Amino acid sequence: MADQGHGGECGGAEVARMLVAGLIGAVIGAGLGLLLAPKAGSELRHDLREKAGTAAEKAHVVQEKAKDLVEAARHKIEERRAAQAAEAPAEPAESSATA
Repeated sequence: MADQGHGGECGGAEVARMLVAGLIGAVIGAGLGLLLAPKAGSELRHDLREKAGTAAEKAHVVQEKAKDLVEAARHKIEERRAAQAAEAPAEPAESSATA
């Protein structure tokens, strides 16, 4: 069977989606844990603000990683296209005139 280039590798966009989904799941889980924990209202609000700040920092890190992955994938695609263009045989200009 012909290899379609997947070979267990994930594309940059797919990795970015997985990272974002993981981050969203972590935020939801942390929020539910805080809401269900028996704490005073002021203490809970403080914890929520703290967790929101941590989530924002993590989101920024994930965004930067996703940008890096997309840029690396774009660079790899450009390299492959250049290699394929270099390997492609040049068509003779006279072949269309004789046909």
